[in-house]
Amino acid sequence: MASVSLQRVTRTFPGMDHPAVDRVDLDVADGELVVLLGGAGCGKSTILRLIAGVETPDIGHVLIDGVDVTREPIDRRGVAMVYQSYALYPHMTVGENLGYHLKLDRVTRSEVQARVDEIAALLGISELLDAKPAQLTAGQRQRVAMGRGIVRRPRVLLMDEPLGNLEPRHRPPAQELFINLHRTLGLTTLLATRDQATANAVGDRVAMLERGALVTLPV
Repeated sequence: MASVSLQRVTRTFPGMDHPAVDRVDLDVADGELVVLLGGAGCGKSTILRLIAGVETPDIGHVLIDGVDVTREPIDRRGVAMVYQSYALYPHMTVGENLGYHLKLDRVTRSEVQARVDEIAALLGISELLDAKPAQLTAGQRQRVAMGRGIVRRPRVLLMDEPLGNLEPRHRPPAQELFINLHRTLGLTTLLATRDQATANAVGDRVAMLERGALVTLPV
């Protein structure tokens, strides 16, 4: 696992009248789950992308476990990201989706199977390993997307609106899953959401953003 630190991080996109992320200072401890809370356009997703290396800050630094990774490529950060869209490969089974990136990493076949089985059991989707994404509910797809992120054993897990496609009545069980998963794995996690109830339910701390800036510092 690893700590994450943002130091005066700023990112402005062309055509914007204010920075998408504006001088953000944020420290996330090793093994902590911090929620980034705010409405559309507040900068929470951009912060996750800056940590992941999908975006590069104009100003400031991103540190993972004390090492400056601001200019490091995505594959050298030890970070996994789960998107609201789930981004599953429709032609692959659940098991193949879970193991795909491990195969790209040249993990042995036996180790791939062992990790897939472990994560599937942890997420309660072992019976779905032979199913295709189109056969799954939104909640099941969400679990597969999470599994695909954590099966690679990242140091930091980033989740961008992971409950956004779930109906409100299905969110409490998913929130409980996040809590149990975090307790079991101890992964350093940042979760972006616009839902106050989710933030309060799952976060060790909550950081509220508005127009790219932190307006409520987590304590």
